[in-house]
Amino acid sequence: MKTIKKAAGLGVDRSVYDADVYDGLNDFTHDVPFYLELARKARGPVLELCCGSGRITLPLLKAGLDVTGVDFTPSMLTAARKKAAGLGLSGAFLSGDMRKVRLKKKFKLVFIPFNSLQNTYTLEDVEKVFATVRAHLAPGGIFQFDVFNPSIGYMARLVKLHKGVYRFRTPEGKKVVIDEVCAYDAAAQVNRTTWIHHVDGGRALPQRLDMRCFYPLELDALLKYNGFKVLAKYGGWDKAPFCSASKKQIYICRAARP
Repeated sequence: MKTIKKAAGLGVDRSVYDADVYDGLNDFTHDVPFYLELARKARGPVLELCCGSGRITLPLLKAGLDVTGVDFTPSMLTAARKKAAGLGLSGAFLSGDMRKVRLKKKFKLVFIPFNSLQNTYTLEDVEKVFATVRAHLAPGGIFQFDVFNPSIGYMARLVKLHKGVYRFRTPEGKKVVIDEVCAYDAAAQVNRTTWIHHVDGGRALPQRLDMRCFYPLELDALLKYNGFKVLAKYGGWDKAPFCSASKKQIYICRAARP
């Protein structure tokens, strides 16, 4: 399994994107109603970039929506297809890199969920992702994504090793404990996180989870100069207005007219 193309040693390591471990850790559904509403309002085909193992894609398919999921990780796609088959759902799960994938189809909604844009580290790659979105948006289509609202205080507190930050069992029953330690790289604007995996009491396995920080005004400018108009910006899945205390930056955009 390959990892995301690195920039100056940045990236995400294999165990973080192992579908079994991923599903054990990310079993929440609190954002799904937001996506169901957004996709229904789009009234047309939906494209999810970085669909992972289908945590959001599958509920949309189950609701009868026309959804295509794209991801670059083989284990994620295998898990998504297996789940879809088990539920009797038909949907396309395609292999592709969101920086360069090109499908022969336009979509009324394109979205990048769960902070996935934060694994894009260079300005060039961010602009490639935005170009991919523009290439797939149907006229009047909506672009949605979310990232964290960076908190220097929070990242500073994680400089010391925190043991047992995450504890869970995988769908296959393996017991997983994850320790976490962070170091903020100010020049790269990256929170360089190390997750130390302990699976079924086995040896410790350090894994990178580097997260590019996008600051609010910076992101507003990036969108503007890459051809998008911001229609709404929320601080949570309940659509609360974005503010300094918000943990999330949730954007609803449309391609700006030439």
